[in-house]
Amino acid sequence: MGSKIKQKLGLGSEWDFWFDHPHTNEIINEKRKIQSYYFIFDCEVNDIEYVSKSISAVLGYSSSEFNMAKFFESIHPEDLQYCNECEHNSFQISNHIFYKEIFKYIISYSFRLKTKEGNYLTIKQEYQTIETDEYGRMLRNFVHHEVIDSYEKRSEFDFQIIDKIKNRPVNFEKKFKLTKREVEILDLINQGFQTKEISEQLNLSDHTVKTHRKNILQKTQSSSLIQVLNKVRI
Repeated sequence: MGSKIKQKLGLGSEWDFWFDHPHTNEIINEKRKIQSYYFIFDCEVNDIEYVSKSISAVLGYSSSEFNMAKFFESIHPEDLQYCNECEHNSFQISNHIFYKEIFKYIISYSFRLKTKEGNYLTIKQEYQTIETDEYGRMLRNFVHHEVIDSYEKRSEFDFQIIDKIKNRPVNFEKKFKLTKREVEILDLINQGFQTKEISEQLNLSDHTVKTHRKNILQKTQSSSLIQVLNKVRI
């Protein structure tokens, strides 16, 4: 099949690597154990939209068996509270990120998941937003699960927000002294909106917007909003 397509497209032998895949038996003989799978999470309905077939090699479930109910049921009871805290932190952080920048970050932490056979595996979960609405609210997340070595004590740096562009963890603690409303206003300022336009956009009085601008400067210890924007960007 591959050679026919290659011939039809008029491609030379330099494209052989693209079309000539190893035979299935050769792949099986390599005895490579799949250690990861992924799924698409629909934030609107709070359920899994799609699961990669490789989940069966890791957890033993078929793609159709694995939904959010099964996911929560499979989390180790001792890890549920930690997962809740991580999700709460990520939710708080996402509310304070410029909506156009939310795609820059990966949220990562680990926990134990029970396989269909009843054994527990330590999973490193990494997810990133792949779709938002016009207000920056998450609609869909790409979630990747990878089996990692088990540990007796979880690292204090286990929960991380990773900048995909810089490929390093980000410390958000000093960046989110601002309220959600202040971040909304700062986001509009970043887009070039003036005070009157912001007041109309957010249905606020000019005085309220000016008060928020003043509070933003004070909280970030900045002398100008340009300086603020430089500080809050990662």
